[in-house]
Amino acid sequence: MDAVFHVEHQVFNYRVAAVMIEDGRILLHRAKQETNWSLPGGRVKLGEDAKASLQREMKEELDLQVTVDRFLWTVENFFTYAAKEIHEVGLYFRLTAENPLPFHKGEEFTVLEAERLVFKWVPLQDLNQYVLYPEVVKNKLISGSFEPDYFLVNSDLQNV
Repeated sequence: MDAVFHVEHQVFNYRVAAVMIEDGRILLHRAKQETNWSLPGGRVKLGEDAKASLQREMKEELDLQVTVDRFLWTVENFFTYAAKEIHEVGLYFRLTAENPLPFHKGEEFTVLEAERLVFKWVPLQDLNQYVLYPEVVKNKLISGSFEPDYFLVNSDLQNV
């Protein structure tokens, strides 16, 4: 069971995400019906640690065996999506794939394991051209700042 809890019009979500950088490009994904991007990953299952969750998600979505290199950021994010108030805790890890995905000439691509998603390798210097959430992660990637940190993102409060 995923560590996501629904209460009336509120949702708590515990998510892990991959910072996978190859040759100056970062792997992004989005749902086919969406226009905004995020880092690949997914929900943690109850009783599963964050690193194991990320390895499972990368295997399920991309058929990749990965090594989780190190922890980067915790983002506690409050936002509204589909008329629901979301409280999401996201853990971001730098990782390496044993057999990296091809760059697909910079084009969007899908994989059989995750047909509902679109993936794309984006040059880090081009990230400003993409809507990538959470924005604090986008800013860290653009600045090249990979030191462990915690961020609180709340539309009603100033980002801390």
